[in-house]
Amino acid sequence: MLTIENGSLKGVTRPRLNNITLSIDSGKLVGLIGPNGAGKSSLLKAIAGIEPASGRFSWNQQLLSAMKDTERANTLSYMAQDDIPQWDMTMADIIDIGLLKRRISRSERQRRIDNVCATLNLSEFNGHSIQRLSRGELQRVLLARALVAEPELLLCDEPTNALDIYHQLNVLQLLKKQSEQGRLVIMAIHDIPQAAEYCDELILLDKGELVCHGQPFEVLTKANLAETFGVHADWICNKRGVAWQPRPL
Repeated sequence: MLTIENGSLKGVTRPRLNNITLSIDSGKLVGLIGPNGAGKSSLLKAIAGIEPASGRFSWNQQLLSAMKDTERANTLSYMAQDDIPQWDMTMADIIDIGLLKRRISRSERQRRIDNVCATLNLSEFNGHSIQRLSRGELQRVLLARALVAEPELLLCDEPTNALDIYHQLNVLQLLKKQSEQGRLVIMAIHDIPQAAEYCDELILLDKGELVCHGQPFEVLTKANLAETFGVHADWICNKRGVAWQPRPL
C-alpha cells in the first residue's frame, strides 16, 4: 500500500502540491488526471523522491525516503515524461540502466531484458542505437527500462505519449496486467476515456490540490469535469469501450 500524508511541494507562485493525503492499495492501475499544471508530474516525482517534497510518503508503512538505495530499487521504478537521452547508447544498454541497483545474475539480467523487449515489440531493435529510433519507439524503450526491474510500485508519467493507437492500447493492457499481478501502477494520463476504461481508480488533481480519488464513475462526474477542465461531457459506454463528447462550458 502507498500512503501519502500531507504531501506538499513548493512552486513559484503557488504550491505545486498542497497537502495531498491519500492511500492506494497494491494490485491496482491508478490514473492521475487533471488539466495542465494540475500537479500530476509533481506528484509522481515526489513519490519517487526526485523532488524534495514535504510530508510522508510510505510504502507498506515504511518511509520511502528512509530506504537504502538497493531496497528502493527493489521497490519502485519511475518513468519520466519526455526523458530523451542525449548520449548514444544501444537500446539494450538503456534498458539495462533499470537494473543498475539489482543484485541479479548476468543470465537473469539478459532474460529480463529479452522478455520486456518481446512484450513491448522491441526485439527487432536489439543492438540498435537509440539515435535511430523514432520518438514512439524510444518511448517504449523508456517504459521497458522501468518495467525490467519488476518493481512493486511502478510510476509512469504519460507512458502512452507519442505512441500510435495500437501501441497505446498495448501499453495500457500491459500496465493493467502488471497491476493484476499484484503491483501498484500509477500513471499520468491525458486521455480521459482510456483512463475510464483501463484504470481501477483515478486521482483528479487541480492546481496542486486533490479534487477527488475513487473509481472512475465517482471521479468523472459532470461537476468535477466542469470545475477542473471547464468542459461539459456526455459519456458513451457500451461493450466496445468508453468514449466521451466534451464541449467547452
